[in-house]
Amino acid sequence: MDSFIFVLLCILLWLLPLPFGGNIEWAVFGLEVAVWLLFLAYLVSLLKRKPAVVPAGDRNRFRPVYFFICLFFLLALAQLWPWPEPVVRTLSPVAWSWRQSLAQTGLFEPAEFRAQAFSLSPWASAYELVRYLSYAAFIFLLSRTLTSRTRIKALTLTLVSAGVFQSLYGLSEFFGGTNRIFTWVNRYYSGSAFGTFVNRDHYSAFLEMLFPLSLGYFLVRAEFFSLKPGLSWRQKMARFGQEQVQKSLLFVIPPLIIGLGLFFSRCRSGIIIFIVTFFLTLLLLSVAGISGRHKTEKRLVRAVVLLVLLGVVLIGIGPVLERFTQGGFFDRNRLLFYRHTLDLISDYPLTGCGLGTYVQAINRYLARDFNVILSHAHNDYLEMLAEAGLVGGLALILAAILGFALALRGWLKSRDPLAKGVGLGALMGVFAILFHSLTDFSLRMPGNALVWLSLFVLAVKAPVILDKREET
Repeated sequence: MDSFIFVLLCILLWLLPLPFGGNIEWAVFGLEVAVWLLFLAYLVSLLKRKPAVVPAGDRNRFRPVYFFICLFFLLALAQLWPWPEPVVRTLSPVAWSWRQSLAQTGLFEPAEFRAQAFSLSPWASAYELVRYLSYAAFIFLLSRTLTSRTRIKALTLTLVSAGVFQSLYGLSEFFGGTNRIFTWVNRYYSGSAFGTFVNRDHYSAFLEMLFPLSLGYFLVRAEFFSLKPGLSWRQKMARFGQEQVQKSLLFVIPPLIIGLGLFFSRCRSGIIIFIVTFFLTLLLLSVAGISGRHKTEKRLVRAVVLLVLLGVVLIGIGPVLERFTQGGFFDRNRLLFYRHTLDLISDYPLTGCGLGTYVQAINRYLARDFNVILSHAHNDYLEMLAEAGLVGGLALILAAILGFALALRGWLKSRDPLAKGVGLGALMGVFAILFHSLTDFSLRMPGNALVWLSLFVLAVKAPVILDKREET
C-alpha cells in the first residue's frame, strides 16, 4: 500500500501545476479529495500492520516545529468559532466595529452578532483552512512513504522532470510567439515565458526551486567522471569515453534547461535568487562536499551556471535586460502595499482578519492611494501575519525557518553522496522560496506549495534514510 500511495503522490505532484499552477477551483478540489482519500487508505493499511517506528531522536529534534504547526492550526480553528460578543470586542475591536457598522445599515439585525467569529469571513477562512490541512496531510503521507534510496531517486526525478517540462513548454510558447497555456492565450505576460502559470513570477518560483535540485543530482552523478590528477591526455580521453561517464553527462541537461526557462521568465526576483543560491551552493560545498572533491564540485557548479548564462546570451539576452532597465529595479507600489498591510496587522494583531480574507480586509486601506482591488500583499510573511495574527502567523513562519535550520544541520552531518547532493538541492530550493516570499506570493499557488513541501520532506528525510542504511 505504501508503494501505491507514494506513486500516486508523485503523480499528483507532477500534474497539479499543469492547470494554471493548480490555482483554479477544480484543481484545488481535486488535490484535497485525492490527498484525503490517500490519507484514509493509509489509515486503513495501518490496521493491517504495525506503523513504521520513527527514531526518538528525529521526533525530539522536530518537536518544536510540530508545536508551532499545531499552534497555527489551533488558532486558525479559533478564528472560525462563534465567540460571545464581549470576547470579540476585546480581542478584535476592529472586527467588532465593522460588524456594528453592518448592523447600523439595516442589512443585519444586531441579534445576529451576539456570537461572532474573529474571521471577517468564516466561510473563506474555512475554505483556506481545509487547503492548509490538505497540505499537512500531503507532508505526512510523503514523509511516511519516502523510506528508501529508490523512492528518494524517484521523487527527485519526478520533481526535476516537472521542472524540465515547465521550462521547455514555457520556452516553446515564448519563442513561438503563441503565449498560450494549452488553448488559452495569456495576454498579461506575452513578453515572458510562463509555462502553465498565468503569472511569470510564480513560474519563475517553480523553476528556482527545482534548478538547485537538478544541479545537486547532477553533482551526485558527476562523481563518476571526476578525473584523478596526474592522468595523461590519452587516459583522460579514454575515461571520458566510458559509457557510464556519458550517461552521467546527460544529467547536466536538466539544470541547463531549467536555468534557461528561469531567465526567460524575466522575473527580476527569480534571476537575483538564482545568483544568490549559486553563491550559497558554493559556500555549502566549501563546508561539506558531496564526494569529498570540493574543488571539482565547485568547478562543476560554476561550469553549469556559466553554461546557462552563455545560453541566455546566445539565444538573446535583450528581453531579460529589459526587465532591469525599464520601469526601475523595484516596484515602488509594493512599498505602499507593505505599508498598508502593516496597518492591517496593527488593527488585527491578536486574532488576525482571518485566513483567506486579506482581499476583503485590505482594500479599505488602499482607497487612500489606489483605486484597485488587491488580492495579495506580494509578501507572504506580511500577508500571513495579517490573516493569522501575530501569534498564529509567527508560529507558521518560525516552523518553516526552524525546519529549514534543522534540515541544514542534518545535511551537514550526512555522509551518503546521494543524501548530500539531493539534500543540498532541496535545501537551496526551500531557501529560494523563503527568500522569494519577501516580494511575492508564490506559495499561494498550490502547484508551488506542493513542490516546496516535497523539497522540505526530501531535505529532512534523505540524510536520515540514506545514512541509516549506510550504517546497517
